[in-house]
Amino acid sequence: MTDYPARRSAWRRRQVQAKWKNLSAFLIVLILVLASFNGLVKTFSINKYLGTSNWNSNSSFVAVLSTTPLAVLILQGDPKRLVFLTIDEKTYLATGNPNEPIATISSLINKSYGGGLTRLLSLAFRADIENYVIFKNDQKINKEEVTKWFKNYSSLAAPFMTLTGRIGDDIKDTNITRIDQLSLWWQLKNVRVNQLELIDLSQYQEDVVYKNDQKVLGVDNLVLHKVISQYLENENVTKENLKIKVINASGIAGVGQLAADFAASVGVNIVKIETAPNLVDQTFIQTSAKNKYTVRYLANIFKCDIKSSSSSDEEVSLVIGNDFASKYF
Repeated sequence: MTDYPARRSAWRRRQVQAKWKNLSAFLIVLILVLASFNGLVKTFSINKYLGTSNWNSNSSFVAVLSTTPLAVLILQGDPKRLVFLTIDEKTYLATGNPNEPIATISSLINKSYGGGLTRLLSLAFRADIENYVIFKNDQKINKEEVTKWFKNYSSLAAPFMTLTGRIGDDIKDTNITRIDQLSLWWQLKNVRVNQLELIDLSQYQEDVVYKNDQKVLGVDNLVLHKVISQYLENENVTKENLKIKVINASGIAGVGQLAADFAASVGVNIVKIETAPNLVDQTFIQTSAKNKYTVRYLANIFKCDIKSSSSSDEEVSLVIGNDFASKYF
């Protein structure tokens, strides 16, 4: 016979424990930040020490890891999950280079160069991937290692380790600032082990034509884009459902579609892609709806200004300039 009072009592205990855990976590962060301000950063400004946040915590956090095989880490807010997409370095990908349209990942990258990794995988997934983590030694990635990493980075000791520079002793280089590492920890502490996903993208490999009609195993970029988009979709963007027009003003074919794919991966409603007769150097957004979440989010993705429009409606034009084109083409 079910003891309902006992079950309710157990449920209440779990609720109380969860509340105390969140309160403890908040107090730890507060104390550590104050300690950093008073001690660790006496010779530096706190902003310089913690760095500038590049993540608004409402969108998915994405980073490429120099593991074997290569991995893309994604922390998604809704549904709450931590995902690792792994891709073998022997896999052939489209390069965007007309002289060598496809090549293996290993021939295209230097795993010790974070900027090269993010550029390559942004092109491969046709999505914006800005963050990277470069390990000192060859780091294998599997379910056991992922679980171990998760437990270390979601522990109550993690923020102290982050602020003192002791977390990630095996990391050679990363562009993830301390403030974003603290934000990551704050989100990770609410993720459970059963919400970890390790997905091997080799399941999407297929024969593609290489040189002299030779067939090799590769993964289509559109397939990779479809896979990653389900983890990047931003609920705030889809709710607004603004209609976005992409205008390619870079003078390079294909740039408009790549930019549209970047935007679509987070749930942006792309209604049209056009080519502009006049070229521009810097990407910008033109709209009368400057304060809309989607507009500000796109400006963050494309690192561009927002210009006012005289239009009375909420039409949004994303004008792609040479700065974006030169980064990826």
